Amino acid sequence: MQQTAKFRLTRSEEKKLRQKLQKTLIILISLIVVLFSLVFFFAPKLGVFFGFFSKHRNDVDLATAIKPSAPVFSNIPAATKEETLTVNGYAQPGLTVVLYVNGPEVDKTIVGADGLFTFSNIKLIQSSNTVSAKVFDQTTVGSDSSNVYTILVDNEKPKITVESPKKDETVRNLDKRVVVKGKINEKASLKINDKFAILRPDLTFEFLLGATEGSVEIKVEATDEAGNVSTEKFFINYVQGS
Repeated sequence: MQQTAKFRLTRSEEKKLRQKLQKTLIILISLIVVLFSLVFFFAPKLGVFFGFFSKHRNDVDLATAIKPSAPVFSNIPAATKEETLTVNGYAQPGLTVVLYVNGPEVDKTIVGADGLFTFSNIKLIQSSNTVSAKVFDQTTVGSDSSNVYTILVDNEKPKITVESPKKDETVRNLDKRVVVKGKINEKASLKINDKFAILRPDLTFEFLLGATEGSVEIKVEATDEAGNVSTEKFFINYVQGS
């Protein structure tokens, strides 16, 4: 009898324990649901609340800051005979323009209230040079690069070869004209007796020069893209006749 009573008591305890566990599980699940709900609905507001008191709340996010516009140059030559150069351009007033020559930074300046900037005495190397610039605002946010320009330093004069007529040659015809033919060694602006002449793509030229009887001066002048000037001057004799 005592063993049967003890067995019934154990089953009763198990039942009560099972019920207690079920209630505990239900409470835990409810707490978890409530906790997730609070996090989902109130976390963003809490972040804003604490962010209001953060010392960095007014800092600029550099990743999302608006870039200033790139600077624009106004007078970059394709070639020059000088080894120093002055360039001008425009950008947003008050910002800093940084100049790069052949890669490295070489100078910086502040854009004036009129939107203009100037770099003076820029040192170039013989042969080819690259020039570009960027703009930086007060928060050091940089613009995209300006156009990259290539500048050729050339201090050699163009070479002129006059093929005909030759110096002191006598030219005889009825046209009162002399045909001047020749070539130069590079692209240039060409004048013959101070009148513009056409330079062909192969760098040759042919020019009809008006003439009167007697001694005729022929002057061929070539100015290359760097500004170097070369002149060939000589005299011929012109005779009107057949």
